Amino acid sequence: NLNDDIWITGNIGESKIGLEILKKNISADTNTKKYFIKKYLYPKPCNLGSLITSHINSMKDISDGLIGDLTDMLNGKFGALINVTRIPLSVNTKKIIKIRNNLKIENLLNAGDDYGLIIISSQKNRNKIMRIANKNNIKISCIGKIIKEKGIHFDSHLDIENIKKFDHFS
Repeated sequence: NLNDDIWITGNIGESKIGLEILKKNISADTNTKKYFIKKYLYPKPCNLGSLITSHINSMKDISDGLIGDLTDMLNGKFGALINVTRIPLSVNTKKIIKIRNNLKIENLLNAGDDYGLIIISSQKNRNKIMRIANKNNIKISCIGKIIKEKGIHFDSHLDIENIKKFDHFS
């Protein structure tokens, strides 16, 4: 529905950075390497879904990347306006992005295998969803809303044309 909230759980891009570290495309200190490799090799699926089903309109795991999975959810009927500053990145991810000029948030928006959830729900359920997530110690972020204009739009300089859909086989 128009103006519904778009939520995601967890952090974006950590599995992708872990894979790039294993491929030796990204270097980091030992603890940072361990953090990201663990995120890639041992992802933890989010268990919030079953707790909030009565308060949402739709939900999907982020296995094919945020943009790809959100596009599938919109099904060509609506669009999404994403607030880039609300996209959750861990402290370690921000550190890697700062160090690596060639790694930008755009590179992480369609990185697969994050296994958080994308949730679309009415604004009237915002407090209920936050309360349930907080009670269960689950990180959740409201990153945008459903809009009439089809496609995915950002409130910043990000160019969706340059964001490729995640492919498990590339």
